[in-house]
Amino acid sequence: MVAVSVLILAAALDTAVEKRSGDSAQSLLREESPDVFLAKATLQQYLSRIVRRDWDGVKRLTHPKARLAPWAPRNDELKTFEFKEARSAGPGAVFIELAEDVYHRDAQEMSTGDPAVYLLFKSRGAWLVGDRKSGARLRNLSNDSVRAAYPGWVDHQALAQARRSDRLPTKHR
Repeated sequence: MVAVSVLILAAALDTAVEKRSGDSAQSLLREESPDVFLAKATLQQYLSRIVRRDWDGVKRLTHPKARLAPWAPRNDELKTFEFKEARSAGPGAVFIELAEDVYHRDAQEMSTGDPAVYLLFKSRGAWLVGDRKSGARLRNLSNDSVRAAYPGWVDHQALAQARRSDRLPTKHR
């Protein structure tokens, strides 16, 4: 009886180890690219500065061609945010979907989980926030729309770097 219990326990442990290694393999497949990771870090700083009302910091993280002005007097005030998903939108561009909690001063109420997609561009050697699409979902935005609507927003240096990395051999010796 003890031998049977030991065999059952050993089989359960083997299955648990296989499952964990399978999970880690899946997580590696879903791992973000460096560009997406860095763009998300930039957006985290940008939004945190909006919440703190650090307008100089917000301006430094805003793309020079952007028409964003969260420092302008508004009735809506960002309170918290949660990252949902992100993806590359082409060389030097990243889409990031968030859920935002916003306080509406006029109505004196909070809305929670409002969807928004931010578009970040590689410019001046760093990631900068270029646009915010309120109410948008990542699944509804195409990469082609970025190339058509934002020509010249990605630095030539970032585009050249993306082309070089595309040409690099993928085999390592």
